[in-house]
Amino acid sequence: MPVAELSTAGRFIPRRPRNGPGSRFPLGPMGHGPSMTTSTPSSSHPLRLTDVGDVIAALPALMGFPPTRSIVVMCLTPTGDAPTRPNGKVASIGAVMRHDLVLPRPGEPVPELMRAAFRRFCAVCAREGAESVVAVLVDDDLIDRHDPVIADVCRLVDDFADRLDAVGIDLAGVYALPEISGGATWFVPGQDITGSVADPGSSVVAAARVFEGSPIRGSRTELAALLAPYPPAVRQEVARCIDEVVETRDREYERCAREGGGERADRLELETVLAHIETYAAGTDPSASDIAELAVLLANRTVRDAAMGLATGPLARPAERLWTELARALPDPERADAAALVGFGAYVRGDGPLAGVALAAALESDPRHRLSDLLDQALQAGLRPESIRGLAETGHEIAARLGLELPRGDEPS
Repeated sequence: MPVAELSTAGRFIPRRPRNGPGSRFPLGPMGHGPSMTTSTPSSSHPLRLTDVGDVIAALPALMGFPPTRSIVVMCLTPTGDAPTRPNGKVASIGAVMRHDLVLPRPGEPVPELMRAAFRRFCAVCAREGAESVVAVLVDDDLIDRHDPVIADVCRLVDDFADRLDAVGIDLAGVYALPEISGGATWFVPGQDITGSVADPGSSVVAAARVFEGSPIRGSRTELAALLAPYPPAVRQEVARCIDEVVETRDREYERCAREGGGERADRLELETVLAHIETYAAGTDPSASDIAELAVLLANRTVRDAAMGLATGPLARPAERLWTELARALPDPERADAAALVGFGAYVRGDGPLAGVALAAALESDPRHRLSDLLDQALQAGLRPESIRGLAETGHEIAARLGLELPRGDEPS
């Protein structure tokens, strides 16, 4: 996920008394609020964003899809002065988090679902060392800043602000809009501050993301469709092949173990997985029998854990595409291992939305899948990709113990 910096010029709009709508001070347009610079994971060169409309337009690129009916929270950490702007300050954007937005009904308290989300947001922001956060609310009901629903939005915002206050973090800005599209009008709930959103497709952050080979999906539904199971007939054919492959692979494993020990048998199974990946990378789609064989091989936890090392090397992309094919074609619970590998690879490279979808698919397939559960907990807690990257290094170590050297490289192919 791109890392952003926020530079503020002039002064913030003063905080109002906390007794009604608009009680929080916002970040306003240029001259009263933020401009941003952002850098991508592979480069520290800053990409400049000029105002709130640019920041909001960058969210689809930051998240990998345009959020709808969502609250998006960005952690801000000051990093110094902005030399080109009088009294300007620079802050880095750390974690960018999203949750489904559920507005309270008139006269009713803030939904517990949102309070639970706020607690998780606060925990992540505190661990990030954030001094302030910016929240963007996207919902097709948020069209008119004078609509009565805005009073309920302000109650929701104040509840979030109270929880941030409790951990010493300031809610520095809140923006609301019906959708993230070029020309859409954003506004600050409870105040007469508005602006327009730049074209998300022309965002410098979007351009950088696409240049680095990370797609921006049209919606979260499109993201979920990437791992949608194939029709039952396809999965049933693979399931029939699994029954045949299990017997064959078991006999082969036992033979290898008798002749050279368990590590030799594990090495040969890992070599078979790597051969499948290389064949797939060369353009040959796997047959139902190939998919079944890979499922049986990944059921060997030594092999699966070693395969996690591929997520940081030159085979990362073809491996992930193959795991995705498996996750769609395999029956339950066999698809859980493949979906977990998709989730791990996406997590390591900073694609949190895809990681979340993949891990949810794995746990739906097998609710007791330990690896998926651990990765999902880490993702929900907002742990950064570098925090789990060590699992890939462990994969390299497992392979080395078996006598194999997994390909290494900083840039996945």
